[in-house]
Amino acid sequence: MSRPFSTVYFGIVFFVMTFVISMQLEALDFQSVDAQKASEIIIKNENVDENNKLVVVSKINLQNISKTGVIKVVGEINGEDFAKNIPLDKVRDSAKKIQVRFEMNKNNELNNAHKPDEFFVCAYHFTNSSNSNTNKVEPQLNYFDCNEGDIQSTTATTKTSLFKAKSQVYNKTAAYYNMYSKPQVVSFDTLSNETAKASKDVSNLKTDVAKNGDEDSSNNKPVKVKIIVPMEDKKNAKKIKIMAMLKGQIKSEIVDVQKEFDKLGGYTIERTFAFDRNTDMGPIQIGDRFHTCVIGKELYPPEGAECEKRLIKNLDKPNPLAAR
Repeated sequence: MSRPFSTVYFGIVFFVMTFVISMQLEALDFQSVDAQKASEIIIKNENVDENNKLVVVSKINLQNISKTGVIKVVGEINGEDFAKNIPLDKVRDSAKKIQVRFEMNKNNELNNAHKPDEFFVCAYHFTNSSNSNTNKVEPQLNYFDCNEGDIQSTTATTKTSLFKAKSQVYNKTAAYYNMYSKPQVVSFDTLSNETAKASKDVSNLKTDVAKNGDEDSSNNKPVKVKIIVPMEDKKNAKKIKIMAMLKGQIKSEIVDVQKEFDKLGGYTIERTFAFDRNTDMGPIQIGDRFHTCVIGKELYPPEGAECEKRLIKNLDKPNPLAAR
């Protein structure tokens, strides 16, 4: 018995609609994959041995960040330093994260990576590229986050996160900046005979603070960090790398340890690095965070790479930090 024409027609229409919908869904899936790939950044050093590769993936959360400007990613992993600008207008609006994948050799002239060698990665969000030498633009604190961690494995990926909701990195810098960089407003309405003396004291305080605060933001004088490396426990070491990072700028030096010991007549190595006050993210300011790492094969154990961090407290004299 033949089927009614309407039944056959309905079946054909249903089949065609199902096919079209399934093709659209597949297309959406492909778009999603492509978009996800567009949100993954690979930072790879030259001549990386694929069979001897160390991988660190940093997830940068974007939920609380406007999709404008640039995220600058900087870091040090196994003696290699990285810096890359990521334009946010290239990231899809619905993206909730960017994955930055760092690839480098496990073994190099400085260190053979071990668990738990230390590393750090920082991300700075800024909307206006500026190395202004004038006071026309009010200095601002760029939103940033840093994560100092340990290599979790030399055979699997080490994972870390930035811009997490509970991160206190930026808050600590902002609190220090607000407390020490800006002159305090003091009312003397309730004071009696001590008014003149107190006013004079606070005036001096404000003058001293201004030297390190916003009024000095156009100063081109470099900001210095002094890295102190005690080596009494590693007297046989031959070569180390001392590096420092401040507001996206990276400075480093490879040190012949034995020659340094002979010159010093001791076992504590010091290096002072000078950083340009004005950066592509604006001037270095009180409270900005800096990192240092000391890397060397003979430093293991416990770690072939050890990192430390501190806030900038002085703009006119070296900021010391002991590493190791």
